[in-house]
Amino acid sequence: MVHPKSAVEVAREELAEMFRQREELEVKIAKKQRQAAALAALNDLSQETDQLLDLGLTGLTDACRSAFMAARNGNLTPVEVRDRLRQLQFPIYEYKNVLAAIHTVLKRLEKQGEIKKRIHDVHDGRDESVYEWLGRKR
Repeated sequence: MVHPKSAVEVAREELAEMFRQREELEVKIAKKQRQAAALAALNDLSQETDQLLDLGLTGLTDACRSAFMAARNGNLTPVEVRDRLRQLQFPIYEYKNVLAAIHTVLKRLEKQGEIKKRIHDVHDGRDESVYEWLGRKR
């Protein structure tokens, strides 16, 4: 005899689906942010218009997440993350050593399980490893 799903199982499945939909929406938002930033740069828009485009990138960690989500295959090197932050018009100039700050964020995101190192490539003191976006952990 087959037992119907319990209310708990149904609620868990619905919640899992909502998290999946949120992840898809975050990816779409990140891609649209990148597109808006690129268009703003091409058109050399005024500061007033830039404020209308408020990209909502509140901190370096969120900006790095957005860079990964906007990447076509979700894989980036630290240098590519920096380049994507520039495209998103994130104020990287405010950091004395932005790559060091990005490396710190990447280590934290890796520890939290949001990214993982796909290819470990460190030579001559430079980390050119490739990191893969896994998604936010709930």
